[in-house]
Amino acid sequence: MSDLLIRLQPSYYLAVLLGLAHAAAGLVLWPLALPPGVKAAIAILLIVSLIYYLRKDALLTAHDAVVALTLTEEMSCTLIARSGQSMTCNLSDNTFVAPYLTVINLQPVEQFFMRSVVILPDSIDAEEFRRLRIWLQWKWKNEREKR
Repeated sequence: MSDLLIRLQPSYYLAVLLGLAHAAAGLVLWPLALPPGVKAAIAILLIVSLIYYLRKDALLTAHDAVVALTLTEEMSCTLIARSGQSMTCNLSDNTFVAPYLTVINLQPVEQFFMRSVVILPDSIDAEEFRRLRIWLQWKWKNEREKR
């Protein structure tokens, strides 16, 4: 099996899900017995969080948004950001694979903080999504068990 190149597109399903989750958090916030200033501060943080994750994960407009990734035979991954910067990472054991969602958790080489790539079926070609899921479920799982 050769390297697998995945090109990502904006995910409008993810944008809707992020909007709904942030709106739900905002609605839960208002009945709480907190001072209005604290509620307003938390609401502003929710809006900033929504904008950040929409740009980075859903709409792929941020400079550090992952627009492509390459999985290699050695079970490493090269991320390509919108800015053109590439980053080599190792696949984490807690990567999630399902028919409706794939979350690839990665540990960048020589960096402390992990990265995640959220992939929904509308952000990738259907055949590529199938190949990615098979790669992660079977090849990656088999390589991990060999270690």
